[in-house]
Amino acid sequence: MTVQALFVGLGSAVERIAGRRRGAPVCMSVAIVFLWAGCGGGANGGKPFVQFDSAGVTVTESARPLWRNGEAWTLSPEPDVSIGLREGDERYALTDVRGVRRLHDGKIAVLDGSNRVRIYGADGVHLADLGGEGDGPSEFRTAQYLGAREDSLFVFEAIGGNRKWFSMEGELLGATGNFSTDDRANGTLLLIGELGGDTAVGVRDGPAGRRSYEVGLHRQAWSIWRFGLGDHATDSVTEVPGAEEMILETGPRGTHHQNYVFGKYTVLAVSEQFIYVGFNDRFAIRAYDREGLLRAIVRRADEPRGANRSDFRNWIDQWADIANVAEDERAELEHGLAQLHFAESMPAFRSIAADTDGNLWVEEWEDVGLKQGSFSVFRPDGAWLGTVAVPDGLSDDRVAFNEQVIEIGSDYFLGVWSDEYDVDQVRLYRIEKPGQ
Repeated sequence: MTVQALFVGLGSAVERIAGRRRGAPVCMSVAIVFLWAGCGGGANGGKPFVQFDSAGVTVTESARPLWRNGEAWTLSPEPDVSIGLREGDERYALTDVRGVRRLHDGKIAVLDGSNRVRIYGADGVHLADLGGEGDGPSEFRTAQYLGAREDSLFVFEAIGGNRKWFSMEGELLGATGNFSTDDRANGTLLLIGELGGDTAVGVRDGPAGRRSYEVGLHRQAWSIWRFGLGDHATDSVTEVPGAEEMILETGPRGTHHQNYVFGKYTVLAVSEQFIYVGFNDRFAIRAYDREGLLRAIVRRADEPRGANRSDFRNWIDQWADIANVAEDERAELEHGLAQLHFAESMPAFRSIAADTDGNLWVEEWEDVGLKQGSFSVFRPDGAWLGTVAVPDGLSDDRVAFNEQVIEIGSDYFLGVWSDEYDVDQVRLYRIEKPGQ
């Protein structure tokens, strides 16, 4: 199974999309110094939250959730729709799901590792397949993202940036070719979400000539880009730090990278209005508009928990259990893991997502990071409503550049769950909101 809280970098994600065998995930984490504006770090004077302006940026800091007893949202005990079988009918055998979408008529579209878009009815019954592996006009080699409009679907390819458009009946409507590139834009771009209109947002390596490595703790820059879905134009929005990793040596044979356990990282999400950037060294998420201007900061008055050698030992034990190695190989694995370095504190949160109503869902950091956490929900003004529990097994691909393996609507939570055999299952749960 994919190990929770061990994240793949941009290059590894492209390799997986291109069909190469998955190797051991690389711990992806990134730290950044966050400037605590205004209130000096968070005394709210007994109020659930405070909100203030800091140089034109709206800062909202919460001390406790707003939901009272009986007001909390929950997911339905059982999914309304469940798609995916371990064995049997091939139309329901899903692996390496990269995108899920609920269409306006209730159908569900799924992009999986076969480079096909599979369409299922609102009841989960298979209806049709689009695309497939190949070089034909309606086929793909590196399908990475699935987008939906009211009357059409599109698939984005990681290598080359092609977008191919289909009608809901499966007819190929057209394609947009490769991106234009210049000296500011290099590397492979992964699409992470869509702003309102026909504008998409992607992430790629930092500008050409910026890549360098030094021995010690290291972070490579990543650039967030905005581009039109129907044209070639690209435009840099902002730059963020990439994965925090340990560099042990550099030389003629290349660079030796090592996992940095409990290291910090950046998570991204996109709504119709904002590009959300979460630097999880502290509980703070920034909202940028389509022009790349910082408009809001959502934060919680929490300090990340310190990490110690006991936590590291616990991480090693859990990782060895998850790896499910043979008993005679376990000691060797544990010895190798014990050579890793670990950070002094835990990340403040694990992943983020934006729902269609503008609420922000932030996954809590659980234990030593190898377990799925609950999601804290923040309303559009940044106030913390409360926490929603989500069934265990939610796919970790949502953490690596948000590959759209969850979609949250006003009244549903659509996602991909993976079992111990790495078999994917798409489920749709109803969000139950008391009093609404």
